Order: sequence, then C-alpha cells, then structure tokens
Amino acid sequence: MLRLPLFASLCLACAPAALFAAPAEIPATLSAVTLFPEGAQVTRTIAVPAGATEVLVPNLPDGTDAASLRVAGEGVEIGAVTLMADREPAARGEASPEVKAARADLEAATKALAEAKDKVATLKAKVTAAEAQAEFLRSLDTSNTPPEKIAMLAQSVAEGVLAAEQARVAARAEVRAADAALKPQKEAVERAKQALEALEHPAKASDALVMTVSGAGTVTVTTFVEAAGWSPSYDARLDSAAGKLALDRFVSVHQASGEDWRGVKLVLSTARPSERTDPSEMWSDLRRIGPPEPPMVGMAAPKAAMDSYAAPVMEAAPAPVASRMTMEMQGETVIYSYPTAVDIRDGVEDLRLKLDRIEEPVTVRAEAVPMFDETAYRVVEGKTAGVEPILPGPAVLWLDGAVVGAVELPLIAAGDKLHLGYGAIDGLRLKRVIPQANEGDRGLITKSNERTETAQITIENLTDKAWSLRVIDRVPYAEQEDLQITHTATPAETTADYDDKRGVLAWDLDLAAGAKQVITLDTTMRWPADQVLQ
Repeated sequence: MLRLPLFASLCLACAPAALFAAPAEIPATLSAVTLFPEGAQVTRTIAVPAGATEVLVPNLPDGTDAASLRVAGEGVEIGAVTLMADREPAARGEASPEVKAARADLEAATKALAEAKDKVATLKAKVTAAEAQAEFLRSLDTSNTPPEKIAMLAQSVAEGVLAAEQARVAARAEVRAADAALKPQKEAVERAKQALEALEHPAKASDALVMTVSGAGTVTVTTFVEAAGWSPSYDARLDSAAGKLALDRFVSVHQASGEDWRGVKLVLSTARPSERTDPSEMWSDLRRIGPPEPPMVGMAAPKAAMDSYAAPVMEAAPAPVASRMTMEMQGETVIYSYPTAVDIRDGVEDLRLKLDRIEEPVTVRAEAVPMFDETAYRVVEGKTAGVEPILPGPAVLWLDGAVVGAVELPLIAAGDKLHLGYGAIDGLRLKRVIPQANEGDRGLITKSNERTETAQITIENLTDKAWSLRVIDRVPYAEQEDLQITHTATPAETTADYDDKRGVLAWDLDLAAGAKQVITLDTTMRWPADQVLQ
C-alpha cells in the first residue's frame, strides 16, 4: 500500500518503473534526534554514490508520518519520492543464498510442471490420432468393392473403428489422469513463486523510502515521532552558611518509536510543536439581572488541597557527566545540545541524564504566617542569572546535605525572582489571638454600624541562632466608598499590599536567639446603618 502524497515539493512516483524497478538499497544512518517536551524530530543520513539513479532506503519505523517527512540533498538532486508501507521493491546487487535457493526451487518446479504438461500434450495427440483413424474408417468408399469382399471389408472396418474408439476413450482417460496429476506440480510452482516473492519483496513491520536521484552526495531524511519527549528535574542544594543555592539539573528522556536510537547526537528543545499555536478566542459576555437567589444553607466546604498531596519518590543519583550541555537561543526557544552520543532504547523507562549545575547567590530568611501556621518556615529568595530560564519540573530539596522535601518548580524566566520554601523551623513558634471583638448593634436605628477587631501576634525564637524574619498577615479591604476600613499596627508594617495583594501586610524583623516579638493589629470597619457587612 502506498501512502498519500508527502508534500508539494516531493512529487510521488507514478510510473510503474518507480514501483517495480530494482533500486540500489542504501540503509540510512540515524544520526541526530531533537527531543521536544512532547514528540521528537529524527534525522537520518544516506550516502548516495555516483551513478545511482534510484535508491531504496529500508527499515524506516512502521507508521512513518508522511505529512512530516522531509527529504533534502547535498550534492544530490532528488526527484520522485515514494513512502512504502508494505512490500519493498527488490534491490539491485548480489542475491542472498536464501534468494538463490528460492530461485532454484522455482526453476525446478517450473521445469517439472513443463515436463508434465508435455506428457499431457502427448496423450492428447493419441486421442486426436484415434479420432482421426475412426473417422477415416467411417468415410471409406465401398462402392467399387466386389460383393464377395464387402463382408470381409465391413468386418475389418468395424473392428478398426472399435479399436480406434477404444484407443480414444483410453487416451482421454489418460489425459484426465495426467491433468489431475498436474495440480500438485502447479501448487509447487505457486509455492516457489511465493517463497521467492517473500524473500525478494519482504513484507516487514517497517516502512521504506524509494527516491530517484541524480549526482553523488548526502541525503538527509527527517521524520517526526509523537511517542517521545523529555522533562527536567532538579536537585536544589542549599548551603545556608554560604548563602548559595546550587541547582543540579537533570533531564528524563523517553521514546517508543519502534526502534532503538543508538549513538545519536541528542538535542533538547523547549519548543512545543504538539501544542496549540494560536491564542484563545474572546467571546461576547451577555449579562442579565433578576431577583436575588435565596442563600444556600449547609454547603460543605471544598475539600482541602492537601488531600491530593502525595509523598515524592526519591530518585537515585545518576553518574556525573564531565561536561555540561551547551545552550543556545533560537528566537525564544532554548536549545540544549548534549556533549556525548547517547543510546535511547525503544519503549523502556525514562533515561535520566545530567545537564549541569547552576549556582545562584540567595538570601535565607524565616517566613511566618501566624493566621494559618504554628511555626515559621525557611525560605530562599534571589534572582536567576543568565539568559536561560529555569524550566518547570520536580525538585528534591537538600538543606546542608540532607533531604528536607520536594516541590514542583514553576517556570522561572531568566532574571526573574526565585522563591523556594525549605521546610518548617520548629523553634520559631507562632501564635495569633483576638482578645476582643466589638460589633455594633445591627437591630438599632443608628447612623452607621461598626466592627472593631484587635489581633495580637506573638513570635518566639526558641532556637540558638538569630533569624531574619518576615511576618505576613492581613486586614480586610473594600472597593465600596460606603465601607470604610482603617487599621493601625504596632510596630508598623514594613510593606503594605505585600506581593501586590490588597490588604496583605508584611513586617521584616530581626529576631535574636531566645527573643520574643509581639505585633498588635487593630482593624475598624464602618458602614451605613441600612446595610449589612458581608
């Protein structure tokens, strides 16, 4: 079965010679693979000798995609190209011993069949002779025969006709028997033909490429494979004393193309050709008004996100690689070239390769959110350097040589902020209490309602070292002029609307070993008497 046309620049062969001629068979060498997060571009090269006019490239992966197939020549002019999925045409060159034996078997079977047919033809000649003899005897003219000899002649003719008819019947019986005897010989010839056809035109679980060429040089064939890809992973090693974060970068590569990729030049690309290429379409937003919906009572709270947490699986450290991958930019696409040839087997588990190590200066501090947590957490802050981004992927967190957890790193653009949590600091204890809350009587006719709340935050350092500490809390905010919200903090917050979040406050403090810090936060909300706080 022939595939559909490849593309406009490759004219498919349509002449019978292109399909049934004996081209020169030249296997392709798998030379390079460019892996995308999903999919791969596989490059093969063929050395075309001078004088070749038609080339058969066997053993392409079964199911090669015709739409993504590209053929280019250097020193070679390429004409018609045909992608074949079933039987390949026979190639020129010395026949194998198996093919020679099959040809000999076919020749012997054909000769035996011809000899048997000759015997049948001889028997058919006997039938013809008997029929001719009988006809001759019947046609004898006895008009001039003397009367005394007619009886004797009639007897001779009758006996001759009887003998001729008997010979004809017997010969026909021999012909029928000989024809029946031809069946196994015909079948033997057919089997020999099929055996030779299977050897000369093998049906394989692979595709082949047939192309007409002119000149001598190198032909490059590129195909796209969907069942392949790569993903990054990291070991994030923090040296808290030196204030340095080292990112050991790894990649896991996989492929299920139907063939092993051995000794290939590996390139990793961040391009995503298998994903969409256009933005979302914006639709009109039709809004309506109507009577308010009655409040729903007894709704269950959403399930906590922590229910979906799964403990990370720790990976064994691979052997180190002497030289790092080289990185280059193709527009906005990052390209990594692996320094040595690699083997990627078909359909096996992910192959893990080490890329390199990136070291960044960072600031280590404690971060506390007393509204939700009872302890502070160690965080690392800094900026990525260079021109390449940190790609998203799982990271194992190492603190001064010990594993403390695992996170999923987001995409961090080159030069962007880096913020990583490195586990709880059990010696930094947090407490947030509300000693009193006063709310105005809503049932009375007054000019306004009012709610006042005081929160007291206590941080205690039970460790033996001083900590640079950031405390994060919040006050409500409003977008309605009639709802007035004010707050005071002692000590005053360092940053309002922290991390561009309205109403989120942050205090940057230094907390000595054994010290305690108290923050008081007063919040007042006022609104018209004919309204309720929601």
